[in-house]
Amino acid sequence: MDQSTAADLYGLATAEFYDLVAAGMWDEFGPLLGELLADVDPTAGPVVDIGVGTGVGLEWVRRAVPGVDLWAIEPSKAMRTGLHARLAIDAELRAATTVVPYPLADAPLPRRACALLLSAALGHLSPSERRILWAYVVEALPPGAPAVIGVLPPDRPLDVPHVRYHRTDVGTYAYEGWQSGTPIGERTMRWELVYRVVDRERGDAVVAEHTVRSEWHCDGVADVRTEIEPFGLTLIEHPDCVVVTRNA
Repeated sequence: MDQSTAADLYGLATAEFYDLVAAGMWDEFGPLLGELLADVDPTAGPVVDIGVGTGVGLEWVRRAVPGVDLWAIEPSKAMRTGLHARLAIDAELRAATTVVPYPLADAPLPRRACALLLSAALGHLSPSERRILWAYVVEALPPGAPAVIGVLPPDRPLDVPHVRYHRTDVGTYAYEGWQSGTPIGERTMRWELVYRVVDRERGDAVVAEHTVRSEWHCDGVADVRTEIEPFGLTLIEHPDCVVVTRNA
């Protein structure tokens, strides 16, 4: 296993199942995102999407801001494989999307952006990347332009029992997502994600199973508000996310 593969274990397993198990989240978050981006001016620059994954949310962004360009940051090669497949079959989306294959710390960013989206990756960012994030909102976004930041529960580490959070039928099989969590620090959890393929015609006999573990920094809305205060930013709370803006 080479170094790049070793660093992408989370993406290798997750990318295979992401579009299937994330559909429920985007059914809820997509319409909200449409509301939050409704007044964005696409002439001010692209929407910067940090941790775009396989791009399942890009069509929601394009629907909310017609004609906007997209700057899609995704360090996982496995996730980008799904993203590139999506772009290969959608010429309009492909023409509008620049795929940046680096983590935020190393990613080239456009000098100006009309909005920013980080839907489910804040807890994966290092402290230095979080400083880069807030500084970029100050420097690149117009006053009042939204940076939509996912703030996911729990806000502090706790024990989460092994539970199935999604199931999708595909032919005679079903694809399931399971998760459990364990505190490993004052603000850090280790999540264990299990993806299963089961045969519905054989009493949900397991056909394949993949397990990955990932560390996550827990944040609540108050934590984000405190973190952005030195940058002169403000936020408005929404279900499972906040909108961070800079003043004039």
